[in-house]
Amino acid sequence: MLGAVFTLIFVIGSILVTSLIYLALNPKSVNVEGEGADLRYIGYALVLIILSAATIGAMLLLGKAHNAIG
Repeated sequence: MLGAVFTLIFVIGSILVTSLIYLALNPKSVNVEGEGADLRYIGYALVLIILSAATIGAMLLLGKAHNAIG
């Protein structure tokens, strides 16, 4: 049961991280010049960092809980 939770969290985190990378590096947004495109890229990068850290943190906490149980 707990293995399914690990897998689900990893899959959701991977999908979100991959979609944010695609949105940040989308050729349409990279080709647009101006401050709006730069701020959008910085925003996507910050959200990506936070989401990656949250996914890794959740995996570490669940691994710690799994080791405490078993």
